[in-house]
Amino acid sequence: MTKLAASAQRPANIAVYLSVADKSGQPIGGLNPENFRIFEDGKLISEAKAKRALLDPGIVGVHFAILLVDLSGPIVDSEYLPDLATSVGGFIDKVGAAQEVAVSAFDGSEEIAPFLGFGATSDSGTVVDAIRKFRPRNRTTNLNGAVFQGLGALKEEMDKSTAEQKKGSLVVFTDRGDLSHSVNAQVLEQALKDSPVDVYVIGVGEKINKTELSAIGHSGIFISNDPKAFKKGFEQVITKLSSASDGRYVFSYCSPKRKGDHELKLEIAIPGDSGRMIHRFNASGFKTGCSPKRKPTFSGLPPAADDS
Repeated sequence: MTKLAASAQRPANIAVYLSVADKSGQPIGGLNPENFRIFEDGKLISEAKAKRALLDPGIVGVHFAILLVDLSGPIVDSEYLPDLATSVGGFIDKVGAAQEVAVSAFDGSEEIAPFLGFGATSDSGTVVDAIRKFRPRNRTTNLNGAVFQGLGALKEEMDKSTAEQKKGSLVVFTDRGDLSHSVNAQVLEQALKDSPVDVYVIGVGEKINKTELSAIGHSGIFISNDPKAFKKGFEQVITKLSSASDGRYVFSYCSPKRKGDHELKLEIAIPGDSGRMIHRFNASGFKTGCSPKRKPTFSGLPPAADDS
């Protein structure tokens, strides 16, 4: 257990923002309030004396992810298109479970084609069908232009968000390189340097250029000349992005203390493992009327995790 931030607020609210991982460092998701035990000054505090709740980690931070899918090249006419659509659906279901996800396709046209916008219901089935039916409007791949637009869309969404922590990721699938030259390499390079978001590239097929794609995917690339290897590439990126959100919790409870300094020891017990963390707080001015579901205000939050 790692304490990321903590809060003590009147009337008697204590909240801890924490990450939970196993001994190998893999995040542990799916915990319930029953998995947590509260000790104050060494004494176990029962639920009858301290109401508790797990709050949505989204109140602390939000992670936006855009997936751009190249539908201008050979894969559109191949037997692998249905499987590519299925991989995109898996991305929506798994990454979208904890993050705000948007999906767009690009070809050689100037504008990308949106399939799923931020804030929309994550209907992966509709997107899968749309990808399978999509026909290129222009066969000249506008890879650089799509990446440039994706960076701009992420910046716009992050600027609008009022979350205390904001993080963005851009994931690009392509089976070719940039052919339209609507945005030159130098302009895109500068845009990538100026952007705080992580960029991952999945490039498969005989026509990909590793040097070109490596310059774009500064947070991670998956490259293969095998046109059907995209499945493994999607799996790797999904694991990377999911680990950024899994295992994050906001645990909140109502302390029975009413004055002075105290030590909270928070323990987690799961089959075959356990963990604990310590936090010291001051209960001056605490009184009745506490609800563990009250939104906490955290100070001194660390920067959003860099998962690159």
